[in-house]
Amino acid sequence: MKTNSSPILPNILLVDDDTSIRTTVKAVLEIKGYQVIEAESGEACLNICQTQIPDLILIDAVMPGMDGFTCSSKLKKILSHQCPPILMMTVLDDKDSLYRSFDVGITEYILKPINWDNLTRTMERLLQNRQKHNQLKEQFGELNNLRNTIDKTVKQTLKRYNQESPKNVVSLSLVRL
Repeated sequence: MKTNSSPILPNILLVDDDTSIRTTVKAVLEIKGYQVIEAESGEACLNICQTQIPDLILIDAVMPGMDGFTCSSKLKKILSHQCPPILMMTVLDDKDSLYRSFDVGITEYILKPINWDNLTRTMERLLQNRQKHNQLKEQFGELNNLRNTIDKTVKQTLKRYNQESPKNVVSLSLVRL
């Protein structure tokens, strides 16, 4: 029996104080099949991420109030290992801004005006990397559970064996992953 299930669309949080940029980027991304959540400031971004963690964050560097650098730094601290990739879109093309962006945890950096093909390819790569990272974490957890089960079973078996034959005491411990 064939089921008709649609794939889950990635959630993109778009953070930019410029309404026209948000509108344009959102339209392009929705055409490409992304779900887009908008935030007009760094503060709004932080508020949104407290209730839902997007799959990727697109953020402007220069915004009134909290800029993209400060917001990204706070996101990294608040969300820690759950923080999604952060892609900074900016007109700042100097080395200091580039270095600063990576220092605060930006995953990738794209200059405005936006090259749409470059943006979507970069987003696809970042989303694929995040998906692979999550799969590895899940597999690592499964391996640890399996190791714990084996370790427990071996210890119980050895305990029974040692109780039945106290002269032949055997000890074994699995190396931790």
